[in-house]
Amino acid sequence: MKGRFHRWNRRERTRGSVFVEMSLSFIGVAIMLLGAFDFAQFLFVHQALVERARSSVRWGAINSLKDTAQVKNMVLYNQPTTPTLGKGAYLGLKPENVVVTTPDAATDNYRMVVEVTNYKYNVLSPFVAGVFTAPKITAEAPVGLIE
Repeated sequence: MKGRFHRWNRRERTRGSVFVEMSLSFIGVAIMLLGAFDFAQFLFVHQALVERARSSVRWGAINSLKDTAQVKNMVLYNQPTTPTLGKGAYLGLKPENVVVTTPDAATDNYRMVVEVTNYKYNVLSPFVAGVFTAPKITAEAPVGLIE
């Protein structure tokens, strides 16, 4: 009788430990899952901006434009003119985030360079939450040589 009472008493003492262990495990898994979502968001945004910059610089190089504002609008709005209906820029880009230059104009090395800089994105993961600046994205192409 003494051994049987002893086993029941031990079960009573460890009854809440399962919930404590489960909640600690859940918190750890939730933090890792949130971190994976944040990293995936960063990768998606970065790749989307790289692709937009590449397609815009190619469009500008094919059209041999001297007006860099049209190329800038291609990055921001995917059209050469600023929309009149207040359409937002791609992924919240601002005009000051996009710089278009044409170095070495009137030479054999004439090219168009598109840079996306100081793009801000939010991180939600605990311990590192905040607003971060994405790395600079640069795309360039020789003007007039792409078919």
